[in-house]
Amino acid sequence: MTHPTGFGRAELLRSGPDVVRAEVTPLVADRLQEVEESLCHNLASPIRIVDEIGQFVTEGAGKRVRPTLHLLCTRLCEYEGPHDVLLATVVELIHSATLIHDDIIDGAKTRRGRESVNHRWGNDITVLFGDYMFAKAMELALQAESLPVMQRLADVTLRMTEGEMLQTRYVGRLDLTVDEYLDLVERKTAALFSCCCELAGLLSGVDAERGAALRSYGRHVGLAFQLVDDLLDFTGDSERLGKPTAGDLRGGKVTLAVLDLLSGCGDAERRLVREVMDGRDDLDAIRRLTETLHESGALERAHERARFHALSAIGELRLFPESPARRALKTLPDLLLFRER
Repeated sequence: MTHPTGFGRAELLRSGPDVVRAEVTPLVADRLQEVEESLCHNLASPIRIVDEIGQFVTEGAGKRVRPTLHLLCTRLCEYEGPHDVLLATVVELIHSATLIHDDIIDGAKTRRGRESVNHRWGNDITVLFGDYMFAKAMELALQAESLPVMQRLADVTLRMTEGEMLQTRYVGRLDLTVDEYLDLVERKTAALFSCCCELAGLLSGVDAERGAALRSYGRHVGLAFQLVDDLLDFTGDSERLGKPTAGDLRGGKVTLAVLDLLSGCGDAERRLVREVMDGRDDLDAIRRLTETLHESGALERAHERARFHALSAIGELRLFPESPARRALKTLPDLLLFRER
């Protein structure tokens, strides 16, 4: 796998999360606070059950990576209109809705270290609340009064739904190809990252070439983000992650490192993978599989692919002039690549 022209591995300096955040946070902190306020306002309701779940969801805030990405891209495009916070809210509502539906499908009991919505309120109410969030997102997006924005949001919602449907057919399969896996990641994760960036271009009225660069930047960042997330399933601390170790595989979902191992392993390793997938709570089998993934180099090769996508993302910024937003977007992949949760 070759790195994008003009960028070498040294471009990712692993400067540390504090240094990276120093580039990112000052540019978007005020607007992110407005996003939080917008989320709270739009999930408040005179209907008690809606208000109750809405408050619970907003209190369990995640990293807000997608709104941050959108706001940085609007800065990059020198957007000065009123709709950046609006669409940052929209993409976070869409993201949160997909997580809620994912948890129902997976039968998850926790999310980000807290009780999941479906575990607390049950599947019937929870699936309806996920639908409510999708509808609320589209209602808000109409305020931008832009048909291209609405078309892009409709497209990404369809792709993410297709991805979720495909994943239900991939559960338990050890014969999944790398191409099938990456297509799934593109639909479920990278598509929304790409949309976050492209929406900034649509708001700003950038030309087609820069719009395509924004779309590609987001796609590559999204792929890198998910590949690292999959690796953390084996290498991360379960308490910091807020989810159990090897939770994906125990839920029947194979990821890139496991596919890499399966492509060249023997019967013993294949049996071990199946043992973890079927055993659910066999901590010794998980430990042995993690060691095998380390020793085989599968984890490092998966991380190398994530680095490739991070560098590819940085390469897409060449069309934009130097600015604080461009510097922040160049450092953001570093934060995602070397995060611990």
